[in-house]
Amino acid sequence: MTYRRHQYQRFRPPNRSTLYLVVNKAASDYLPKKIDSLIAELKRESREFHLIDADSPAGASTLIRQAVNRHPEGIIACGGDGTVNLVAQHLARRSPILGIFPLGKFNNIYRSLYGEPDTGRAIKHFLSGRARRIDHALVDGNLVLGSLAIGLIPELNEIIGKRRIPRFGISWSRYASQAAARVQQTPISIKMDAFQFDIAPRLLNINLLPYTLGLPMTGASLDDDGKAEVIFDVGDGKAILSGYIRMIFKKKYIYSDEIRIYRGHKILLTPLRGKNLYLDGDIFPIKSESLSIEVFEKKIRLFDLEARPAKESAVDE
Repeated sequence: MTYRRHQYQRFRPPNRSTLYLVVNKAASDYLPKKIDSLIAELKRESREFHLIDADSPAGASTLIRQAVNRHPEGIIACGGDGTVNLVAQHLARRSPILGIFPLGKFNNIYRSLYGEPDTGRAIKHFLSGRARRIDHALVDGNLVLGSLAIGLIPELNEIIGKRRIPRFGISWSRYASQAAARVQQTPISIKMDAFQFDIAPRLLNINLLPYTLGLPMTGASLDDDGKAEVIFDVGDGKAILSGYIRMIFKKKYIYSDEIRIYRGHKILLTPLRGKNLYLDGDIFPIKSESLSIEVFEKKIRLFDLEARPAKESAVDE
């Protein structure tokens, strides 16, 4: 995720709640006219707002942190999953509310929380002033809101790259077969709460929310139950994963012995050094031997027009 120069633009009608808009101009679906329509709607509603534009994630983080300390009503992530994650990093256990204006390629977090990406509907959510609370996890100190993955998903993400998202199951199946062939299987020990076991998977996903790479990996993921879904194969071959991704795309897969799904609150994975980690749309090399994941229940406030009024659902700072 890239940003440009540091800049604030301001519009200040009196006596209204403030919103900060974190705009990622490098987002896949960014268009100036989409931000213009958002600004026009805020002005029409006489809302005070500030646009945050920075030249790096570090610069954006500094400006977001400063914004949070001014206690606005909300901070709106205008971008994809990486932008949403960047904003959410500063909102756990804080009073400002997270808003999402979907401009990414997959928009997994928005899609999981609200349904199909719709910028018009998104505006209604954060103009409603209503909020509910959702979970997040920390992965060795790094926040995750949607999902993280090792093996198949990082490879599949690289294969899709800048291509268009596949529209048909056969394309997903072909890409999944290519991705599975690139995964080097190694033994991994998983400790999940009080339960421990060893596997050598090609697919290993941990989902707080259903969608990863635009695929509905699990319908069991709840955004406010303090649990994550752990999805993995038992290493029986790449053909299984090809069929699995095709059926997941069609929302017809039923988890069984070949690919399993468990739920947990605290998860420890080892050894992992040298593998790539997919985390909310971004890829990172794993530099430690293990990853420790812990889910925290209802610590981030999210705009939702169907929720009760925001003042009744605040999180203590």
